[in-house]
Amino acid sequence: MDTEMGIYLVLMTALLWMVVTFAILSAIDRPERKARRQERRENRTGSRRRKVEYRSAAPGSRPEPQDPHPRTRRLRPH
Repeated sequence: MDTEMGIYLVLMTALLWMVVTFAILSAIDRPERKARRQERRENRTGSRRRKVEYRSAAPGSRPEPQDPHPRTRRLRPH
């Protein structure tokens, strides 16, 4: 019974240590996450106000459409 109780205490201590560690790390990271969220929000609202002007492509800049199935290909038996 003493051995089982010792194992139980060690496991509970390890679990408690992990929970406390993650809570501390999460609390440290929270201001950074808040700043990143705010920066993304500002970027999104800024992009809505900006208007994108599209220019037409220069003549000859687009490739000519090619035949999707070229006829020069031959089947080779194995």
